[in-house]
Amino acid sequence: MKPWFLPPALTDLLDVVTTWQDAPAKPAPDGLHAALARIDVPPEQAVFVGDSPGDMTAARAAGVLALGAVWGWHPPAALHTAGARHLLPDPTRIGPSLLHHLTPIPAN
Repeated sequence: MKPWFLPPALTDLLDVVTTWQDAPAKPAPDGLHAALARIDVPPEQAVFVGDSPGDMTAARAAGVLALGAVWGWHPPAALHTAGARHLLPDPTRIGPSLLHHLTPIPAN
């Protein structure tokens, strides 16, 4: 079920949506673990973009690369202190420039 508050153009791009109804709220990592399990992706192959210190704490606790979105509500220093591995100055930096931060999956 896709939440009603996300526009269809956005939800069509997502493989999974996890909400407060599915898992305890951040900074608990449960929602990230649930989402990763649903798409069968190991934490070391995932990134989490968040704009709060709680987001960074949840990502770190889940073993996911924590990226701080500085266009959100919290200052860059707060995101960095909470564990953001990298700070993204704007949404256009989310794309291919992040790929080199992920651990390659070994070939079978």
